[in-house]
Amino acid sequence: MYEVGDAGGYVSRQKWKRRGEGTLYGAAAVVLALVAVGSLIGAVYTGVAPLRALAVVVAVAATGGCWYTWTRSRRMLRQAGKAAIGARSEREVRTVIRRTGSIAAGYSIKLADRGGDCDAVVFTSTGGAAAVEVKTGHGEVFVEGDTMRVGRRVLPKNPTGQAAFQARRLSRALGRKPVLAVVCVPGMMNRPFATPKGVWVCSADDLKTVLDRAPRVFDSPAEAQQTMKRLWHENNP
Repeated sequence: MYEVGDAGGYVSRQKWKRRGEGTLYGAAAVVLALVAVGSLIGAVYTGVAPLRALAVVVAVAATGGCWYTWTRSRRMLRQAGKAAIGARSEREVRTVIRRTGSIAAGYSIKLADRGGDCDAVVFTSTGGAAAVEVKTGHGEVFVEGDTMRVGRRVLPKNPTGQAAFQARRLSRALGRKPVLAVVCVPGMMNRPFATPKGVWVCSADDLKTVLDRAPRVFDSPAEAQQTMKRLWHENNP
C-alpha cells in the first residue's frame, strides 16, 4: 500500500506544544510563588512602613500571577494529555487501514490551503475513496443531529460534520467523484451505522466493512496511487 503523511502528526505536534507551554507556565508559577513568600517575609520583618506596604503589594500581585500561571499550566498539560490520546487513536486506525488491503492512504493530509487536515484519506481495495475522521472514546456511540456521544461523554465540535466537510473537499479534489465520509471511533462497542446525512460511524474493527461501501472511482491501482501523490504534493509541502 502506498502511504503518505504521519498518522497523528498534527495532534502529536499539539501535544508537544501544549506540554512545553504547560511546563513554562508551571515554572513561572513556582517563581511567582517564591516571590510572594519572600515579599510576605519582608513585610513581616521590615520596620520601614513604605517598604512594608510595597512588600504587601508585591506579594498580592505575585500571588495573583501565581494562581493565573498555575491554572494555565494545568490547562495546557490537560490539553497535551488529550492530544496524546488522540494521536494513539489515529495510529491505531492507521494500523487497521494497513490491514484492509487498501491501495493508498494519506494521514493528517490537507486537502486545501485552509480548513484543517483530514485524519486519513483512503483509496480502498475496490477503487473507492473515503475521508476518515478519527475520534477517541470507548462505549456505545450515538449521534443526534450535530452531537456525537460515546458512552456518557459528548464529543466536542461536530464529528460527523467534520467528516462530511472533508469528504466534500476530497470530492472536489477528485473532480466531483463520490467520496465516503467516515467517523471512526476505535473503542466503539455497537455496530456501524449511517447518519441521516450519509456519514458512516464505526469502530476500528468494522472499518474495512465500511470502507468497502465506498463507490468505485479509480480504474486502476496506479491511478489511485498517482492521485494520492498529487493530493499530497499540492497541499502538504
